[in-house]
Amino acid sequence: MEDGKELELDGRQADRNDEVYDAVFEMCRIFAENPDLEWDMAFIGEIADCAASVLARHGIRVRFPSVVTNPDGSQYIAEYYGED
Repeated sequence: MEDGKELELDGRQADRNDEVYDAVFEMCRIFAENPDLEWDMAFIGEIADCAASVLARHGIRVRFPSVVTNPDGSQYIAEYYGED
């Protein structure tokens, strides 16, 4: 973090997350058998995180960029889920 500014994902990283969220939303519409299901990040984000966690637990590397904030307030961008 520079000059008190919070880090932000770059365009490539944001595009990747949009791709992930779009895929999760499509899966939700299929599971719910509801092509008119409304977009809601409350469940889309939770399901994306859960899916990334399950895949990572099974040894699959998941590209799901995020800004990580440490307890001391410092930040870094993790390109892959669970990356330390």
